[in-house]
Amino acid sequence: MKVLKDLFLKLPDVKLSLALKMLGLCLLALLVALSLKPHLYYATQPTQFETSIPKSFAGWTEVLQSSPQVRMVSDERSLESQLYDDMLMRTYADKEGHQVMLALAYAHQQRQDVKVHQPDVCYPAQGYQMQKSQTYSFDSVKSGTRVIGKRQLYASQNHLEAVSYWIRVGDSTLTSGLQMRLKIIHDGLVHRRYDDGILVRVSSAIADDSALNQVYGLHEKFLKDLVDAMSASEPKLLVP
Repeated sequence: MKVLKDLFLKLPDVKLSLALKMLGLCLLALLVALSLKPHLYYATQPTQFETSIPKSFAGWTEVLQSSPQVRMVSDERSLESQLYDDMLMRTYADKEGHQVMLALAYAHQQRQDVKVHQPDVCYPAQGYQMQKSQTYSFDSVKSGTRVIGKRQLYASQNHLEAVSYWIRVGDSTLTSGLQMRLKIIHDGLVHRRYDDGILVRVSSAIADDSALNQVYGLHEKFLKDLVDAMSASEPKLLVP
C-alpha cells in the first residue's frame, strides 16, 4: 500500500478542466474510430461450393483427378481452413476428352493481413518455376464486365502446367497484392464495407508449350461456360 501511495503522490498535478478536456478528446477519437469501422459486407450469403458449383454443365462433366492439384496456400504452415471459408478442387472433361482442373478458394472477409493467395506465390512455394506470365483480360467470360487476371506457365520436374486465373475482391478483379490491399482499405474507409474475395483458377498439364494458346483458349471457354452456368443462382460469386 505504501508503494502505491508513493506512486500516486508522484503523479503530476493535473487540473480538473484539463483532465476533462483530455477525456473528451479520447472519447471523440473512440467515436471516430467506431464510425469508420466497416459494418457492411459485400457478400450477403455464405457459399457452399460442393452444392452450388455444378458437376456437369455445357458439355463439361466432373471426372476423377489423375494428379493432385497445387494447394492454394503459400507454405505448409498456412492452413487453408484459416485463410478460406470455402474451397473446391475438381477436374472436368469435355466430350472430346480435354481435361481442365478447377480450383476455387473463397474468403468471406478480406483483411490486409489475410488475403486470397495468388498462384504467383503458391506455385513457386511448392516447387514450380514460373516460365511465363502475362496480364490478360477475359473479355468473353461475361459481357459488359471487365475481368482481369493472368495467364501463366509453370514448370517442375518433368511437368508443365498452364494456368489461367483471376481474383475478385468485392466488385473488382485485381492482379497484385498491393492492389488488393488498397482496395480493402478504400472500401473499408469509404464504403465502410468488408469485401469478400475469391480465387478462380483453372489449369492443365501439357507436354510442351507448342499448344499453349490452344490450352488457354480451352480455359477461357470453360470459364465462360462455368460463369454462364452460375448466372442464375449466384451471378456475382465468380465475377463482379
